[in-house]
Amino acid sequence: MKQLSYEKYLAMRDGAEILASDSFGAKVLRLKDGSIIKLFRTKRIISSAFFYPYALRFVNNAAKLINMGISTVTVIDSYKIPAIKRTAVHYMELEGEMLRSHIMNHSLNVDIARKLSAFIARLHNEGVYFRSVHFGNIIITSDNSFGLIDIADMKITNHSLNTGKRIRNFNHLTRYEIDRNSLKQQKDVFIREYLKICDLPDDHSKRLEEKIDALLS
Repeated sequence: MKQLSYEKYLAMRDGAEILASDSFGAKVLRLKDGSIIKLFRTKRIISSAFFYPYALRFVNNAAKLINMGISTVTVIDSYKIPAIKRTAVHYMELEGEMLRSHIMNHSLNVDIARKLSAFIARLHNEGVYFRSVHFGNIIITSDNSFGLIDIADMKITNHSLNTGKRIRNFNHLTRYEIDRNSLKQQKDVFIREYLKICDLPDDHSKRLEEKIDALLS
């Protein structure tokens, strides 16, 4: 990560559009060239983010996903900005349409439900535990496949997720009512495709089926 002075930070963000903010200030900025700056703050002095900043996690996760053949943002650089007590990642957006927007415009048909289920199964089978997974962070790309954005809160291991983590991740996937209601339209197709691709032992499949069905009931 590069250290960025306050003056250079101000010059970089000059004329930028604020895409997201909170009570502490801007969180996501679109620069004049169309690229994105995402800012992260360390909430406590002694925290995991102090030793492993979220901006660096974002960068590392992007590299891992690309190496796995999963579409995501293109990282340009990452920074420490001591003057504002932030770290930042600078990247180009993943082109495509947010899954939530696509469903609002076209509904969740059987084909999309199957592809989404296969995508989630692949993530779980390949050890991707994405806490921020929801239909706003899944992108339908130009080749009609799926990609991921906002990837700081993610862990990627070299083994598939256990049943407990899969269940927790489905809780994350269905946290928003709008996404949950969309999945309900194709619940049976979604569950069936996921379990088929995961090919888990019968008792694990049964437990997962019951939990996902309960989330979507």
